[in-house]
Amino acid sequence: MTRDVARCVCGGWGLTAEESLCRPCRRAAVDVHGGRLAALLNRITFDHRGVCLSWSGPSTEPEAFTPRVRLSAPDVGDPHGAAIELRWFDYWADDQLIAACARGASDGEVLALAVAQAHYALGTLLVHEVGEWFTYRGRQVFPPHRPDPCFPLDEDNGPDGNGPVVLWLTYPTTPTARAADTGPTAGHGPRTDPAPVPGQEAAPPLCPTAGSGAGPADRVDPAAFGARPGHVLTLAPHGITVTASDDTTVSGVWSPRDRQGPQQETLERALHDIHGVMVLSELCGLAAHLSLDGVPALAPEPGCGMPGVPWEVRLTYDG
Repeated sequence: MTRDVARCVCGGWGLTAEESLCRPCRRAAVDVHGGRLAALLNRITFDHRGVCLSWSGPSTEPEAFTPRVRLSAPDVGDPHGAAIELRWFDYWADDQLIAACARGASDGEVLALAVAQAHYALGTLLVHEVGEWFTYRGRQVFPPHRPDPCFPLDEDNGPDGNGPVVLWLTYPTTPTARAADTGPTAGHGPRTDPAPVPGQEAAPPLCPTAGSGAGPADRVDPAAFGARPGHVLTLAPHGITVTASDDTTVSGVWSPRDRQGPQQETLERALHDIHGVMVLSELCGLAAHLSLDGVPALAPEPGCGMPGVPWEVRLTYDG
C-alpha cells in the first residue's frame, strides 16, 4: 500500500509515503521548531528488560525526529552467550512530528503522536522477540525472518519486520490520541485497524482473559513449547498464563473450538492463542514502563480505562 502523492504545505510535489514536508520545508521547520520538539521528546522514556528508547534529532539525515530502539540481550542462536545489541527502527525517517509542529500542533497533540510512535516502535520489537523465541518442538512458530521467494539471497520480513505477524494499535477513546491513529500504514507508523475483508472474520482484539471455551491443554504437550528466556508458559484446561522475568503475569483463555475437530486444526488454534498471550504479556510490560514525565503514558492493559491513554491491540497473520 502506498500513500497518494501529496503536496507539501508550500505547494511542492514529490513527497514519499513517509514524508509530509519537502526537504527545504523540513529543514526550515527543524530550524524553527527543532528545539521545542526535542524538549518534548525528552519527556518520553522507556528502559526495561534490556530495551531502551531514544529519539533521532536534527543532526540525522534526513532531518527527522523518530523513535530509535535498542535491545541488549543474548542472541536466539546462543541463548547462554554474551548480550548483543539489536538496533530497531534506525532506518525510520518519517517526518510526522516535525510536520505537526510546523502546522501549529499543541504540545499535547505532539506528545500524543510521539507516544503512539514510541508505542509502535517498541511493540514491534517485542513482537519480533516473541517470534524469535516462541517455538514448538524446537521450531519457530511464527519466524520473524523468512526467505524471499523472489530474491533467494534476501529476506522477506513482512511490513513490521516480523514475517507474517502484523501489529495493529489503536487509541479509541482519547481525542488527543486519535490523531496518532492516522500513522502511515504504508511506512512504519502506528497502525490502525485493518479494513475487514468480505467473508473473513476480523481478528478479535487481544485483552486479558478474552474469549471463552475449554482449551486443548489435554491435546498438546506444554513441554514442547519454548518462550523468551526468563518467561514461564503455563497451559491449563481453560487458560494460558505467561509469567515474565519480573514475575508479572498475564493470562488469557482459549478461543472457542470444536473439541472433536482435527488434531492439526486444534494445534494451529492453540499456537495462535499462546502467541497472542505471549505478545500481550510483552505489551502490558511496555505499557507499564513507557513513561511521560516519569508516569506511565498508557493504560496498564488493552481495553482498560484511565489512568494513561487507553489502547487496543490486534494481531493479524497476513503480512
